[in-house]
Amino acid sequence: MEIKCTKKMYEISEEIKALTAEARVLQKNGEVAKAREKVDRIHELKAEYQTEKELFEAEKLFSEDSGKKNSVPGTTAGAKGESSFVKAFRSRFGSHELNKSLMSEGSAANGGYTVPQDIQTKINEYKTNRFSFEGYIGKENVNTNTGSRTYRKKNQSAPFSLVAEGGAIPLVANPQYEVLTYSVKKYGGIIQVTDELFEDTAENIEAEIAMHFALCREDTLNAQILSLLTAKSETALSGGITSLRTALISGLGSAYTASSAIYTNDDGYAYLCNLQDDNKRDYFFYDPRTGGAPAVNLGGIVVPVVQVPKTIMTSASATGNKLKMPFIIGDLGEAVHMFDRRQMSISASSSATVTYTEGEGENAETHSVSAFQNGMTFLRAYLRADFKTVDADAWLNCTITA
Repeated sequence: MEIKCTKKMYEISEEIKALTAEARVLQKNGEVAKAREKVDRIHELKAEYQTEKELFEAEKLFSEDSGKKNSVPGTTAGAKGESSFVKAFRSRFGSHELNKSLMSEGSAANGGYTVPQDIQTKINEYKTNRFSFEGYIGKENVNTNTGSRTYRKKNQSAPFSLVAEGGAIPLVANPQYEVLTYSVKKYGGIIQVTDELFEDTAENIEAEIAMHFALCREDTLNAQILSLLTAKSETALSGGITSLRTALISGLGSAYTASSAIYTNDDGYAYLCNLQDDNKRDYFFYDPRTGGAPAVNLGGIVVPVVQVPKTIMTSASATGNKLKMPFIIGDLGEAVHMFDRRQMSISASSSATVTYTEGEGENAETHSVSAFQNGMTFLRAYLRADFKTVDADAWLNCTITA
């Protein structure tokens, strides 16, 4: 295999790539003087690279010319065509030592260091299916830490009494009210980044951390909303279209039928896709009236279906090698509200001190880290919100075992 460059040439080229990326970032940030320093260093490295390349090519040419000759200059060939130099080498080291000095790519010290590596610093992403309940619940921006909302209680009215002509009209019961209170809580986290990483990385590490914080916010909202929805008593459905239709019409009632949807995970979604009538016609379809959104026909009642990843809504194992699949049926806009005091805020500090605890109980240890002393930057993100159940009648927490 032909060797195309030396280890030093490879190292110089990698350093040039890194300096080029740094200079580009500095130029974009308006730090022209610092960018100029990087460019000057690049020119020095290019000269170094050219010198190393010329030496490498000269050595390679000499090696090729020498290989065409039967003997080394200044030596005499032996009976079997070996030069006296080779014979002397064999007599001193032996064939065993020659085998041990074999150069190969698999041995780092014996040539492996000279083989270039395909190393990418670009951050790639695995294919995932992100999901957020935020778009399905009720949401209200608030400007105070605490507050309340007043609701008229349900089912208080009654028919008027029959009154004879000239008779006294009786009193009726007054309307009653109840108050829903909220108290904003803070959710957040900190990531520590060394100054060296900021200086040396070829990627926009701040943008990468901001994206990570956004995903953490999404996970936080999903966890809080789902904990409220699954806290309600579980309703076990027998399965099939009949049980789903009964849950929607009788379990929820007509107040929510038209605005409800079915929220289920990948297992439940597949279950709905496989439901058929006696003529092998699917109940599941893509509704053209809503732009092809998935839906299920529960005997004349079309209900939207929302597929939630199994990483968020999990199925449970049941006896007989069966799955217990989650089905949340209802109007989440009426069921749960988010009182958003402050959308996620991100800030950075190179002088802050972070205190954290490792372990629990008697084994708990408290540590403090100074960003300034340790040459770090702390990136902090937090949000302030409260999540409340508003209408407990607006959804059912169901399961189907199949």
